[in-house]
Amino acid sequence: MDKKIIGIIIAYTLIMGSLLIATFAGQWTPSGYDYSIEGETLTIEHRSFSGGEKKVNVENRQADALRFYVALSAERQQWRIDVMISALILPFILLLFTPERRPFKEQISLKWYTGIVAAIVIIYLSYTIPLHVSQVNEIQQYVNVLLE
Repeated sequence: MDKKIIGIIIAYTLIMGSLLIATFAGQWTPSGYDYSIEGETLTIEHRSFSGGEKKVNVENRQADALRFYVALSAERQQWRIDVMISALILPFILLLFTPERRPFKEQISLKWYTGIVAAIVIIYLSYTIPLHVSQVNEIQQYVNVLLE
């Protein structure tokens, strides 16, 4: 193996390792929210620079709490899908830096390969970013309702 391939492997490992650790070990999502339940008390944790925990009694507000759980669960699921898609797309992006090792080099020119990879990334980002924005807004609305 040459140095470029080793560099690509190291870059892939560092990027995906960081994403996987943050997502699965750190329970990180773009919303920054997490929760824990103890009896009738819901603790909403916001992992941001201001951070903090808020405790809410959900004894008579199970429907609001359930909406919050479902919205947060949907955000977590979408983020995990994004991490998996990133794991699939990232090698094609990194192989742009080694044109002699890229796949399909006999069938597709470097310009076409770059265009196809860029189009895939742009299409996926144009789908997932608005989805995350709407999910985070929905979570924030449910948090506001619970904290009233």
